[in-house]
Order: sequence, then C-alpha cells, then structure tokens
Amino acid sequence: MPSSVAQRRALLLLRGARGGHPEMEPELPPDLEPGMVFDIADPAGALHRVPLPAGGHPKERELLACEINAYTPQEAHVPWAAGLTPEHRSPLGLGGPWFISSIQAPARGYGVSAVLKSEEAAMSLQPAVTMATAVLSVFSRTPHLHSRLGRDVLLDCGFTAPPGPFSVEWRYQYRGAGHVVLAYDGVSGRAHVAEEGAQLFLEEGRAGADTNVSLRLPRVRVLHEGTYICTIYLPHLHAQQALELRITEPPVVTLRPDPLSVAPGAPAELVCEISGYYPLDVTVSWLRRGPGEAGGNLLEYVTETWESGHRRGPDGTYSLSSFARLAPVQPRDHGAAYSCHVTHAALATPARRSVRLRVAGATGPSLEDAIGMFLAAFLLYGLFRLLGNKVCPSRTEEKSKKSE
Repeated sequence: MPSSVAQRRALLLLRGARGGHPEMEPELPPDLEPGMVFDIADPAGALHRVPLPAGGHPKERELLACEINAYTPQEAHVPWAAGLTPEHRSPLGLGGPWFISSIQAPARGYGVSAVLKSEEAAMSLQPAVTMATAVLSVFSRTPHLHSRLGRDVLLDCGFTAPPGPFSVEWRYQYRGAGHVVLAYDGVSGRAHVAEEGAQLFLEEGRAGADTNVSLRLPRVRVLHEGTYICTIYLPHLHAQQALELRITEPPVVTLRPDPLSVAPGAPAELVCEISGYYPLDVTVSWLRRGPGEAGGNLLEYVTETWESGHRRGPDGTYSLSSFARLAPVQPRDHGAAYSCHVTHAALATPARRSVRLRVAGATGPSLEDAIGMFLAAFLLYGLFRLLGNKVCPSRTEEKSKKSE
C-alpha cells in the first residue's frame, strides 16, 4: 500500500519584483515549521491577481485552495514539445531547488499555477524563509464555466514566462477517459492535433506580458462537458491549469389535456411532459388550488402521481413524463386549478404549467360560449337572407313569363 502524502501548513508571501529587503520583515506565525515560509517574487504579477476574500469570515465556497510542492525540471515527452530541448541538457544544470505552487479561487473566477525557482543567493533576514521567483505562471479567468447547448464557449488560458519558445496542449478528460483537443508546437509554428472546430487564440505578449492561448469550442454539445487542461511547455519546465465546463439545458414543460373538461363523476388524468433537459436530475410535483374565492388560496398536493423512466435523446438531453390521476370530479370542483411544478439545475425558479378544470353542466354557458353562439346565429341568419334573395327573383320572372 502506498503511504499517504504528508501535508504541512505553509505560508506564501507575495512581492512584485525583488528590489531589496523591506524595512520591516513580516511577523511569521509561530506554529509554522522551519522552511514552510516562501517569499515569492512575482515580477509578471500572475499570482498577485488572485482575488482575496473581503474582510471578516468568508463563506466556505469563497475560500482559496492553495498548495506548494517540490518540483523537478524534466524534458517533455510529447511530440509537440520535443523541439524545445534539442540539446538534451541535463535538468541538473538548471540549478534549484524548484517548487510549484497552485492557488485556486473558482468562486471568484481565477486560478493560477506557478513554477518557482529558489534563489540561493538571496538571503532573508529570517533563516526559515525560502526565497523564490515565479518563472512560469499559467492562469485562467474561467476555471468554472456553464453553457447551454449550441453556444460557442471560450476557455480562457494565459501564461507569463521569459521570452523564448513554448508549446501548448489542450486536453479533455471526463470520467477517467480523455484525449488531446488541440496541440501547438511553438518551434515549428503549427498545430499537431486539432479537434474539428476547435480554435486556438494565440496572442504572444511582449517581455513580461501575458501570452493568450485560450481555446474556442463552437456550438457545444453534451459530449463537450468535462475537464479541460491547459498545459504550457517551456524547455524542461511545464505547468497547467484545469477548467471545468458544465452543460446545462432547461426543460421544456407542457401540460395536457388543455382545456380540461370532464363529465360529473368521471375520473381524469393529466400528463406533464418534461423534455430536452440536462443534466439528469429533475423534480416534479403536482398541486391543486381549490375553486372560487373560498378555496382560491388553498393549495394541496396531488397524491396519486407516477412517472415514466428517463429517456435519452439523440442530442444527449433527457425527457420524462409525469402523470397525475384526479378523483371522480363533482360539480363543486368546477374551476379548480391543477399545476405541474418542475425544478431543475438550469432553472433559476421552478417552471410551472397550469390548467383549470371545467365540469360539464356545472354552470351556465360562459361568456366565451355565449359569444360563440351569437356569432353562429348571426352567420346562419346572413346565410338564410342571402339564399332568400336568390330564390325570390327567379319566381317573379316565372310569373311574368306566364302572363305574357
């Protein structure tokens, strides 16, 4: 059995460029072990962009995830980065020691990973502090994305590094399986792998500025949901940033029959069709509102309900049918309203469809019925007048012919 990874508390002190020691060194927490304090120079500022929580006690989802680990420079073993180290120089000649730090703030829309080189020549006023400089920083302003079906999605990724050659890899992973979506060889200046439709926004920055390597996915489908890993390769160094893409599609809800007309004493059945939604989880409830002013504010659940199984459509979305059986209706039920309520992750508020019960013969004709009967009578009257005008002249002509 492999041994568990030991975790210890550490402290990261972030500075801009290394420009001499400050007049006052920060007071270090007494419970930190020696060597667990890192004074990091971040000349490009990628680490400084991490949005810190406001004062007070931040919510759990606003807390930052921060870690730092030892790092070993090595050659990249992918074809699109092989040209970065043609001399095959030993990583031991790069100095060190090296570290890699990751700071993730998904709730605030930022994540960054940085390769750090220890500065043996730089001495801190406190021996327990390790001085290091960020050499390569890979960041994203969209660590968590949500998109509806059929829309274009931009996966943001950029990096800061000293001027020189680099390569880019975008990899997709979902439930243990994955593949390369796009790979760019910076030495040859061409893409080795490119999934159909995927587009790399390559904008090289000047010295000390950001380089944009964002990925555009056109007309996303359910199969695009998963984790996208943006990896930047430098000679003997690489760092990456993971982005989560979630597809959400709200359901289309229809209720039938509508209108709902039932004879006294007869049972009735309603069907609520919920279709085209993603992800799978959906909740359906049935409510009845009593008729008239007395029962208009009285809501009760319909208890005799059942559902079909989830059906998967060709586009990856789901559909479901929910049924409600009404007890044999009575004339006093006329005007009662039945509603289907659907809750889903893609809906800010539950979707609701309602229908009002009409009991045949429970009341006199409605205003709509009266207007309909009036229009029918008017049309019949006009038809009889028209036929009468055509028949009467022909009889007059026959009489005049006989008199001649």
